[in-house]
Amino acid sequence: MATIKDVAKLAGVGLGTVSRVINNTGYVSESTKQKVLDAIELLGYVPNETARAFVSQDNKIVSLFLPSIHHPFFSELAYYIEDELDKKGYSLMLCNSTGQIEKELKYINMLKQNKVSGIIGISYNPIEDEINDSMPIVLIDRKIGKIPYVSSDNYEGGKLAFQVLKDTGCNHLAYIGTYSKTLITDVERRRKGFSDAATMNGIKYTEYIEEDPIKDPTAFLINFLNKHKDVDGVFVENDFLALELVQLANEKGINVPNQLSIIGYDGIQTFSPVRPMLSSIRQPVELIGRSLVDLLIKRIKGISVDPVIFPVKFKKGDTTL
Repeated sequence: MATIKDVAKLAGVGLGTVSRVINNTGYVSESTKQKVLDAIELLGYVPNETARAFVSQDNKIVSLFLPSIHHPFFSELAYYIEDELDKKGYSLMLCNSTGQIEKELKYINMLKQNKVSGIIGISYNPIEDEINDSMPIVLIDRKIGKIPYVSSDNYEGGKLAFQVLKDTGCNHLAYIGTYSKTLITDVERRRKGFSDAATMNGIKYTEYIEEDPIKDPTAFLINFLNKHKDVDGVFVENDFLALELVQLANEKGINVPNQLSIIGYDGIQTFSPVRPMLSSIRQPVELIGRSLVDLLIKRIKGISVDPVIFPVKFKKGDTTL
């Protein structure tokens, strides 16, 4: 059976030219078009979906790379992304990158080779030189050039966390989180929002941060509790870390929330049965996941899209007054 490669070889043109003739898209000169049609007739070639996918770069497979599927927020996000892709007729290829740039670049190269239709990704690596806004890529919580991204309003979330702690009577506040020496992600805007709110209110606070990833989260948090016994209200960068702080505080005999109020960020549904229930700045995870798919499919079709930023809400639990 003849293939699209056979047609291209006989007509003396590239695969892309054959695909444009088959799908009647893009410009092909009349003489070249006739060569391709003659080759198709001579070889008895029957166009198939693979050939059509070549020109549209839409083989109905989307790659999702995440730092770790073990993180509850990423797991919940992946669930909604896969569900929405399935509804739209696409399949998901998951890359659990564990922060390794080599794995992320492998999937970016697959996109360049038309092996996947598009990419949805969370990356904290320097991948700027490998991608551009002409590619069907949508990022999460990170802005790179004009590449579209979806995020919750991290900055307002930080401000909201500060306001809740202040309004519930906390006097000595702290922020616990991470930083990067090389990258600025939207996650760091949580700290910025918290900091700006404290400055506007004329309140000093403790900033307790470590370079991402934290090598030993338990030791990191125990050290905080030992060094900052005066702190009575803390905003933690994510729920995962916040829940461990709650547990460690209880083990040390620190009453949560009477002695120490704790607010996380994410509002992960997985943790809803956990007691005490964590107070958190809730991201609309389902909306984010489904919006990522919507934007990516538009990009696959060549439609321009703008970034989407969703508002957040405070979800009161048992760890704040």
